Amino acid sequence: MPNMQEETDLESLLQSSVRTQQADRLMLIANALAVILLLIALRTLSSGDLFNSGLVAAAFTVVMFARQLNRRGRVDASVRLVLVALTLVVSLSMWHSQGLYSGAILAFPALLVVAGTVASRGLFLTLLGLMLCVVAFISYAAVSGLKAYYPAPMGVGRVVVVSCILVVSALAISLLMRDLRSARMLLQQEMRRLHSSEAKLTHLAHHDPLTDLPNREAIATLVQGSIERARGQGRQLALLFVDIDNFKTINDSLGYAAGDELLQAIAGRLKQAIRGADTVSRQGGDEFIMTLPDLDSQDTAITVARRMQEIVSQPIQLRDMQLITSLSIGIALFPRDGDDFSALLRKAELAMQRAKSTGRNSYCLFDEQMNVNTHERLGIEQDLRQALVRSEFVLHFQPIVDLTANKLVGAEALLRWHHPERGLLGPDLFIGVAEQSGLITEIGEWVLNEACHEAARWQRQGARGLAVSVNLSTVQLHRGDLEAIIAQALVASALPPALLELELTESMLLEKSDSFIQRLRSLKELGVKLSIDDFGTGYSNLSYLQRFQVDKLKIDKSFVTNLSSNEQNRAIVTAIIQMAHSLKLKTTAEGIEHQVVKSILKSLGCHFGQGYLFAKPMPADDFLGLAQQARVERER
Repeated sequence: MPNMQEETDLESLLQSSVRTQQADRLMLIANALAVILLLIALRTLSSGDLFNSGLVAAAFTVVMFARQLNRRGRVDASVRLVLVALTLVVSLSMWHSQGLYSGAILAFPALLVVAGTVASRGLFLTLLGLMLCVVAFISYAAVSGLKAYYPAPMGVGRVVVVSCILVVSALAISLLMRDLRSARMLLQQEMRRLHSSEAKLTHLAHHDPLTDLPNREAIATLVQGSIERARGQGRQLALLFVDIDNFKTINDSLGYAAGDELLQAIAGRLKQAIRGADTVSRQGGDEFIMTLPDLDSQDTAITVARRMQEIVSQPIQLRDMQLITSLSIGIALFPRDGDDFSALLRKAELAMQRAKSTGRNSYCLFDEQMNVNTHERLGIEQDLRQALVRSEFVLHFQPIVDLTANKLVGAEALLRWHHPERGLLGPDLFIGVAEQSGLITEIGEWVLNEACHEAARWQRQGARGLAVSVNLSTVQLHRGDLEAIIAQALVASALPPALLELELTESMLLEKSDSFIQRLRSLKELGVKLSIDDFGTGYSNLSYLQRFQVDKLKIDKSFVTNLSSNEQNRAIVTAIIQMAHSLKLKTTAEGIEHQVVKSILKSLGCHFGQGYLFAKPMPADDFLGLAQQARVERER
C-alpha cells in the first residue's frame, strides 16, 4: 500500500507540474495575441473596415476573458475558448473579405501550432477538421458562384497582419522547440541514469553488498577461466578457503552490526595480502575464497596464507574494544586436487576444517585422507547419538595442586569416550562433532551431573574440601534452564556449591546483554565459582573481569610449557598474574611438566597448577585413591 500511495502522489505532482507549465505558456501566448490583435484593430479601423474591426474586438474580448479563466486555474476551458473563438473569427473574416486570398488564412497554421503547444490532442484534431471544412466551404462558394472573391492589392496593412500572424506562429513554434529540447535533455539524462543503474545492478549481481568483494558466482567464473589458462600453460592454481575463527561468538555476543563491521575490516585486510593477479571473494557468512593463478609451486600459496594470517592477527578496533582474531585456511591446488571450481572448493573447505580442528589460526593443504576423515566424522556423529544411551562416556580427573603448600586442592573433570570399536577417545576427536550436531547440550549436562556426584563422593570418603572444575560450552551457557540444571545437580549430589567451579572461555564473556549478565549473577548466587579457561588466548579485556565477578584465571598451557626458555611467554604470564593479584583473583597454570616451570610460577605468585608434573588425567577411582593417600601423608 505505501508504494501505491507514493506512485499516486508522484503522478499527481507530475500532473500539477504539467498544468502549471501549460498555464504559463497560455498566458504568454494570450499576452502576445492581445498585443497583435490591438495592432490589427488599428489597421482595420484606419482602413474603415468596420466588420473586421468588430471581429478583432470580439477576439480581443475573448482573449482577455480567457486570461482571467487561466488565472483562476481553469486552463483547459481557457485554451478551448481562445482557440475555437479565434478559429471562428478568422473563418468569418475570410468569408466576408477575400476568401482564400485573405492573409487571415495564415492564422490557421499558427492556431494549429498553438494548439499543438497548449491543447489536447482531441481539440487539435477538432480545430484541424473545422479549418478544413471552412477551406472547403469557401472554395465551393467561389467555384459555384455563390460568392466572388478577389485578391486585394498589397499594402502596409496587409504586411502588418501577415507579420503579426508570423510572430504568433514563431512564438508558438519557439515554445514547442524549447519543449522538444527539454524533452531530449530529459531523455538523455534518463538514458544516463538507466545505464548507471544497469552498471550498478551488474556490479551488485557479481559482488557481495557488505564487503564489495566478488561473490561466489563471480569467483566461480573467474576460477574456471583461470583453470583453462593454467591447463594450457602447464601452470598451477591455488584456491584458498578462509574462515574467521570464533566469528560466531563475536556475532552472537556483540550483535550483527558489530559482526558486519568486523567482516568489512577483515575483507580490507585480505585485499592487502594478495598479489596483483589474485582475487579475494566473500563466500558468505564469515567465509572467504581466494584464487591464486599462475603458480610455479604450492610454496607461493603457503606464503600468501601466512601473510594473510599475519595481517589479520593485528588488533582490530571495533567500537569500544580491541579484538584480536585469526584465520583458519584450507588450500587446494589445480591440477593435483581437482580440475574444476566445485572440486577445488570442496577440497579447500575440507582442508580449512582440518586447520580449524588442529587449533585454529593455521593453514592446511588438502590431502586425500581428508575425504576419508569426512566419512569418519559422519560415523562418529551416528555413534555419538548412541553413546549416552549406552553409557559409553566416562570422566577422568586431572589433579590441581596448591603451588605454595604443595597440596592437592581439586581436579578438572575431563570427558572421555569408551568407543565400542575404537577404544578410549579424547574430546578432541568428538567434541567438535558434538557441538555441530547439537549433542553437546545433553553431553554437557551428563558431565555436570557426573562431576558433582564424584566430587560429593570424595567428600564422603575422606577427601574433604576438594573442588571439581567443569567446562561449560557456549551452547550450555545460552540455555534458558542452565541455572536450574546446575542447582538440580548440586542438590542431587549434595555437593556444597563452593566446591563446584565452572570454567568459561574468554569468548563467551564478550557478550554484554542484560540477560547474559543476569545469568552469571544467578550462577554466582548459587554459590559456585567462576573461572576463565585458557586466559590470554582470546579477547583479554579487564572490563569483563570486573563486570562478571569471576574468581579465577586459568593461564593457557601454550604460555606455560616453554616458560623457562621463552622470554615473551614469561612476560605474558607475569602480566596475567600481576593483573589477577590487582583484581584479587586466583590463578591456575595449566600444562606444568617440569620442576623449573613450577618454581618460576611459584616465584611469580601463581596460586595453583596442573599438568603432567603432578599427574596425568585419571579415572575417578584412581583420583580418589590419590586424594586419600595425600590426606594420609598430610596427617603423618
